[in-house]
Amino acid sequence: MKKFKIIIFSTIFIFVLINKAFAVNFSGAATAYEITMTYLELCESGSTASTCLNPIVIGSGTSGAIDIASTTAGAAAASYGDFKKVPFGKSYTYYQVTMTREITIAGSVSDGAKTCYTDGDNESNYSENIEGKAAGSASNVTVFMASVGTGLNSEINTVTAADGSGTSRAAGTVTAGDGWLEKRGAFTKPIKLEAGRIPTLILAFGTTSALGYMGATNGCATGGGESQGLYGAKPDVTATVRY
Repeated sequence: MKKFKIIIFSTIFIFVLINKAFAVNFSGAATAYEITMTYLELCESGSTASTCLNPIVIGSGTSGAIDIASTTAGAAAASYGDFKKVPFGKSYTYYQVTMTREITIAGSVSDGAKTCYTDGDNESNYSENIEGKAAGSASNVTVFMASVGTGLNSEINTVTAADGSGTSRAAGTVTAGDGWLEKRGAFTKPIKLEAGRIPTLILAFGTTSALGYMGATNGCATGGGESQGLYGAKPDVTATVRY
């Protein structure tokens, strides 16, 4: 049987932050953005941004850290997922990927007057943003994706386990203490394996606005909890299907 091909490119391009889960007062480019995938599913036709119908698992276990801000991310990410498990004749319109909320990030955010840089001397946790520094250069720091809350964008929710065995929160819900994030995304056209017609999936990542800062405009300090400070904002993902 011919293998379904996956090619993953890491690219940088601008996107708009459109949901409160990743809402920011300001956003800036991440020069490093290391994610770790732990579970990858395809969702049948009829799926939506909030629901993955009849998922099939094509990847499990840790992918290792993949820096999606790097132009070399494709080689590392392309090895994740076994597409021989995709049955012939069924259509899949969405993917659902589980990732650790904990990421390694570097970059800066400016309000037009002052710039806040990531500071490797600071640490974050599941329910707090992180303090930056107002001078120097950006250094790698651990932060967490998404702000805690409910009624957020329906494409994401947290989950209590990495391997599909945990409790998935309702779509649009990010719960403090949950260590993993499920994200759903639509393919540009359905994936359907048919004899003589094998699709290629190309995933493109963007981190131009993937570092977020919430709070006052006059510095980098944290205000306690998630009211102020730096955090991992939403990276852009485009899943293009070609035949």
